[in-house]
Amino acid sequence: MNTATAENFVLDNFTAVDFLTSAGRTILLNDISWAEYEMFLKDFEERAGWRLAYDGGKLEIMPPLMEHETPALSVDMLVRAYCEHFDLTLESAGSTTFRRELKKKGVEPDDCFYIQSADKVIGKVKSLDPKNYPAPDIALEVDITHGSLAKFPIYAALEVPEVWIYDGETVAFYELDRENYRQISRSRALPLLAAETLTGFLELSRTEGQTFALKSFRGWLKEQK
Repeated sequence: MNTATAENFVLDNFTAVDFLTSAGRTILLNDISWAEYEMFLKDFEERAGWRLAYDGGKLEIMPPLMEHETPALSVDMLVRAYCEHFDLTLESAGSTTFRRELKKKGVEPDDCFYIQSADKVIGKVKSLDPKNYPAPDIALEVDITHGSLAKFPIYAALEVPEVWIYDGETVAFYELDRENYRQISRSRALPLLAAETLTGFLELSRTEGQTFALKSFRGWLKEQK
Protein backbone atom coordinates (compact mmCIF):
# COMPACT_ATOMS: atom_id res chain seq x y z
CA MET A 1 0.00 0.00 0.00
CA ASN A 2 1.40 3.36 -1.06
CA THR A 3 1.26 6.21 1.40
CA ALA A 4 1.27 9.76 0.07
CA THR A 5 3.53 12.09 1.96
CA ALA A 6 3.36 15.87 2.04
CA GLU A 7 6.54 17.87 1.90
CA ASN A 8 6.88 21.14 3.77
CA PHE A 9 9.17 23.79 2.37
CA VAL A 10 10.54 26.68 4.39
CA LEU A 11 11.48 29.60 2.17
CA ASP A 12 13.75 32.43 3.20
CA ASN A 13 12.45 35.97 2.73
CA PHE A 14 14.20 36.59 -0.56
CA THR A 15 13.06 33.33 -2.14
CA ALA A 16 9.50 33.94 -0.96
CA VAL A 17 9.50 37.46 -2.39
CA ASP A 18 10.77 36.20 -5.75
CA PHE A 19 7.90 33.71 -5.80
CA LEU A 20 5.21 36.21 -4.79
CA THR A 21 6.36 39.11 -6.96
CA SER A 22 6.07 36.94 -10.04
CA ALA A 23 2.30 37.06 -9.44
CA GLY A 24 2.28 40.83 -8.86
CA ARG A 25 1.18 40.58 -5.23
CA THR A 26 1.56 43.04 -2.39
CA ILE A 27 3.79 41.50 0.26
CA LEU A 28 4.12 42.26 3.98
CA LEU A 29 7.10 40.81 5.81
CA ASN A 30 7.72 41.01 9.56
CA ASP A 31 10.94 40.96 11.58
CA ILE A 32 13.06 42.37 8.79
CA SER A 33 16.32 43.92 9.95
CA TRP A 34 17.65 47.20 8.59
CA ALA A 35 20.41 45.31 6.77
CA GLU A 36 17.83 43.05 5.12
CA TYR A 37 15.73 46.10 4.15
CA GLU A 38 18.73 47.62 2.39
CA MET A 39 19.35 44.30 0.65
CA PHE A 40 15.76 44.35 -0.61
CA LEU A 41 16.25 47.93 -1.84
CA LYS A 42 19.28 46.86 -3.81
CA ASP A 43 17.47 43.80 -5.18
CA PHE A 44 14.51 45.91 -6.35
CA GLU A 45 16.61 48.58 -8.06
CA GLU A 46 16.14 46.72 -11.34
CA ARG A 47 12.44 45.94 -10.82
CA ALA A 48 10.80 49.09 -12.17
CA GLY A 49 7.81 50.51 -10.37
CA TRP A 50 7.86 48.43 -7.20
CA ARG A 51 7.47 50.45 -3.96
CA LEU A 52 9.02 49.48 -0.63
CA ALA A 53 8.04 50.87 2.77
CA TYR A 54 9.80 49.99 6.01
CA ASP A 55 8.70 50.70 9.57
CA GLY A 56 10.63 49.25 12.49
CA GLY A 57 10.93 45.69 11.17
CA LYS A 58 7.83 45.59 8.94
CA LEU A 59 8.44 45.69 5.21
CA GLU A 60 5.72 46.23 2.63
CA ILE A 61 6.46 45.59 -1.04
CA MET A 62 3.84 46.82 -3.52
CA PRO A 63 3.72 45.98 -7.25
CA PRO A 64 3.54 48.53 -10.09
CA LEU A 65 -0.08 48.94 -11.15
CA MET A 66 -1.55 51.24 -13.78
CA GLU A 67 -4.21 52.35 -11.29
CA HIS A 68 -1.35 53.73 -9.18
CA GLU A 69 0.95 55.02 -11.90
CA THR A 70 -1.61 56.95 -13.98
CA PRO A 71 -2.97 59.18 -11.16
CA ALA A 72 0.58 59.86 -9.97
CA LEU A 73 1.56 61.00 -13.46
CA SER A 74 -1.56 63.18 -13.62
CA VAL A 75 -0.74 64.85 -10.30
CA ASP A 76 2.84 65.44 -11.44
CA MET A 77 1.55 67.05 -14.64
CA LEU A 78 -0.78 69.41 -12.75
CA VAL A 79 1.80 70.37 -10.12
CA ARG A 80 4.27 71.24 -12.87
CA ALA A 81 1.66 73.42 -14.60
CA TYR A 82 0.90 75.22 -11.30
CA CYS A 83 4.57 75.93 -10.62
CA GLU A 84 5.22 77.04 -14.17
CA HIS A 85 2.23 79.43 -14.09
CA PHE A 86 3.28 81.05 -10.80
CA ASP A 87 7.01 80.92 -11.61
CA LEU A 88 7.83 78.62 -8.69
CA THR A 89 10.99 76.53 -8.72
CA LEU A 90 10.07 72.86 -8.79
CA GLU A 91 12.07 69.66 -8.64
CA SER A 92 10.11 66.42 -8.89
CA ALA A 93 11.86 63.38 -7.42
CA GLY A 94 9.39 60.65 -8.34
CA SER A 95 9.58 57.53 -6.20
CA THR A 96 12.97 58.27 -4.64
CA THR A 97 13.81 56.14 -1.60
CA PHE A 98 13.84 58.17 1.61
CA ARG A 99 15.19 56.42 4.70
CA ARG A 100 16.68 57.02 8.12
CA GLU A 101 18.50 54.12 9.79
CA LEU A 102 18.37 55.58 13.31
CA LYS A 103 14.58 55.87 13.08
CA LYS A 104 14.22 52.54 11.25
CA LYS A 105 11.94 54.12 8.67
CA GLY A 106 11.98 54.10 4.90
CA VAL A 107 9.50 54.81 2.12
CA GLU A 108 9.15 55.34 -1.63
CA PRO A 109 6.27 57.71 -2.41
CA ASP A 110 4.36 57.47 -5.66
CA ASP A 111 5.72 60.94 -6.37
CA CYS A 112 7.24 63.80 -4.42
CA PHE A 113 8.09 67.44 -4.95
CA TYR A 114 10.70 69.92 -3.79
CA ILE A 115 9.36 73.47 -4.06
CA GLN A 116 10.28 75.70 -1.13
CA SER A 117 13.33 73.47 -0.56
CA ALA A 118 14.22 72.94 -4.22
CA ASP A 119 17.60 74.62 -3.70
CA LYS A 120 18.60 71.69 -1.45
CA VAL A 121 18.62 69.27 -4.40
CA ILE A 122 18.98 71.18 -7.66
CA GLY A 123 22.53 70.67 -8.93
CA LYS A 124 23.46 68.70 -5.82
CA VAL A 125 22.06 65.21 -6.43
CA LYS A 126 25.44 63.59 -7.09
CA SER A 127 26.87 64.95 -3.85
CA LEU A 128 23.92 63.96 -1.64
CA ASP A 129 24.03 60.86 0.56
CA PRO A 130 21.35 58.44 -0.78
CA LYS A 131 20.73 57.32 2.80
CA ASN A 132 19.98 60.85 3.93
CA TYR A 133 18.19 62.71 1.13
CA PRO A 134 16.50 65.95 2.22
CA ALA A 135 12.78 65.52 2.85
CA PRO A 136 10.59 66.74 -0.03
CA ASP A 137 7.97 69.44 0.57
CA ILE A 138 5.17 67.17 -0.67
CA ALA A 139 4.89 63.39 -0.86
CA LEU A 140 2.09 61.74 -2.84
CA GLU A 141 0.57 58.37 -1.96
CA VAL A 142 -1.88 56.75 -4.36
CA ASP A 143 -3.72 54.51 -1.92
CA ILE A 144 -6.24 52.80 -4.20
CA THR A 145 -5.38 49.26 -3.13
CA HIS A 146 -5.05 50.24 0.56
CA GLY A 147 -1.64 48.95 1.54
CA SER A 148 -1.24 47.07 4.79
CA LEU A 149 1.43 49.34 6.26
CA ALA A 150 0.46 52.77 7.62
CA LYS A 151 2.64 55.42 5.97
CA PHE A 152 1.96 58.48 8.15
CA PRO A 153 4.35 57.41 10.97
CA ILE A 154 7.08 56.88 8.36
CA TYR A 155 6.58 60.29 6.75
CA ALA A 156 6.41 61.96 10.18
CA ALA A 157 9.71 60.39 11.18
CA LEU A 158 11.23 61.62 7.91
CA GLU A 159 9.78 65.09 8.63
CA VAL A 160 7.93 65.47 5.33
CA PRO A 161 5.86 68.67 5.78
CA GLU A 162 2.94 67.70 3.55
CA VAL A 163 1.43 64.40 2.38
CA TRP A 164 -1.26 64.01 -0.27
CA ILE A 165 -3.38 60.86 -0.31
CA TYR A 166 -5.44 59.89 -3.36
CA ASP A 167 -7.82 56.95 -2.88
CA GLY A 168 -9.04 56.71 -6.48
CA GLU A 169 -11.86 59.18 -5.96
CA THR A 170 -10.76 61.92 -3.58
CA VAL A 171 -7.54 63.73 -2.76
CA ALA A 172 -6.84 64.67 0.86
CA PHE A 173 -4.06 67.00 1.99
CA TYR A 174 -2.29 66.51 5.32
CA GLU A 175 0.16 68.78 7.12
CA LEU A 176 2.74 67.64 9.65
CA ASP A 177 1.91 69.08 13.07
CA ARG A 178 4.72 68.09 15.45
CA GLU A 179 4.68 64.28 15.24
CA ASN A 180 1.27 63.77 13.61
CA TYR A 181 -0.56 64.78 10.46
CA ARG A 182 -3.75 66.82 10.40
CA GLN A 183 -5.97 67.25 7.39
CA ILE A 184 -5.99 70.64 5.68
CA SER A 185 -8.19 71.96 2.89
CA ARG A 186 -5.46 73.81 0.97
CA SER A 187 -1.87 72.95 0.24
CA ARG A 188 0.74 74.80 2.26
CA ALA A 189 3.34 74.40 -0.48
CA LEU A 190 0.93 75.46 -3.26
CA PRO A 191 -1.41 77.88 -1.42
CA LEU A 192 -4.02 78.42 -4.13
CA LEU A 193 -4.56 74.70 -4.66
CA ALA A 194 -7.35 73.10 -2.64
CA ALA A 195 -7.75 69.35 -2.26
CA GLU A 196 -11.24 69.66 -3.71
CA THR A 197 -9.86 71.43 -6.79
CA LEU A 198 -7.19 68.79 -7.41
CA THR A 199 -9.79 66.06 -6.93
CA GLY A 200 -11.92 67.61 -9.67
CA PHE A 201 -9.08 67.78 -12.18
CA LEU A 202 -7.97 64.24 -11.41
CA GLU A 203 -11.50 63.07 -12.10
CA LEU A 204 -11.40 65.01 -15.34
CA SER A 205 -8.11 63.34 -16.20
CA ARG A 206 -9.62 59.93 -15.44
CA THR A 207 -12.73 60.44 -17.56
CA GLU A 208 -11.54 62.77 -20.35
CA GLY A 209 -7.82 62.11 -20.45
CA GLN A 210 -4.70 63.86 -19.23
CA THR A 211 -4.41 66.30 -22.13
CA PHE A 212 -7.93 67.60 -21.64
CA ALA A 213 -7.44 67.87 -17.88
CA LEU A 214 -4.17 69.78 -18.31
CA LYS A 215 -5.72 72.23 -20.75
CA SER A 216 -8.64 72.79 -18.37
CA PHE A 217 -6.29 73.21 -15.42
CA ARG A 218 -4.26 75.83 -17.28
CA GLY A 219 -7.52 77.69 -17.92
CA TRP A 220 -8.33 77.54 -14.19
CA LEU A 221 -4.86 78.86 -13.33
CA LYS A 222 -5.40 81.93 -15.50
CA GLU A 223 -8.47 82.78 -13.44
CA GLN A 224 -6.55 82.76 -10.15
CA LYS A 225 -5.29 86.01 -8.61
